[in-house]
Amino acid sequence: MIFKSVSITSWRSKWSNSTTNSKRISFLLMAVLSVALLASCDVYEVQTKCGDHFEKGDRGQFDTNQPGLARDTKTNTIWYRCPGGKTFLHHRCKGETVLASWDEAMAYAEEFSKKAGATWRLPTRKEMKSIMESSCNAPTINVNVFPDAEVANFWTSSSGLHQDQFRCSVNTYNGSVSCRQIRTLQQPFMLVKDQ
Repeated sequence: MIFKSVSITSWRSKWSNSTTNSKRISFLLMAVLSVALLASCDVYEVQTKCGDHFEKGDRGQFDTNQPGLARDTKTNTIWYRCPGGKTFLHHRCKGETVLASWDEAMAYAEEFSKKAGATWRLPTRKEMKSIMESSCNAPTINVNVFPDAEVANFWTSSSGLHQDQFRCSVNTYNGSVSCRQIRTLQQPFMLVKDQ
């Protein structure tokens, strides 16, 4: 939006040329709104992207001593460091992210568990929110721990309070939760296991 500066002289001229009170009131309201809009411009702050926020090697609340795994030291939950479908290799996630319906993601976790010999599952809504970073976004996740974190809605194991057709997901752009995701949507997912 472009604002033209109004000099005192032109303001007085408009005021004295106005013949009705409604014109005067309209002019004053526009002037007040313009000042309010201009004054609020410095209030908006662009949030730092998490890729720029964390210094190299800063893993925050996570212990990453086991290859491909990250243990949350606050909750003791073990996270697979790549989204479903990718493999952790040489400190990166390789391969293609699997986009799946909620039911397919749950089946993937079950199959992954059988092959790994340990019980892996989709994180709960609370667990997924626990790894979101409030001080940065796009994605709002520590990229030193989750190196190929994508900005997307990620399935959780939590169901919504509504009909059975909806499930919960967490958006990794800003950490918002939606429990009105139709369970047939194709979305990425993370995997966790308990200590």
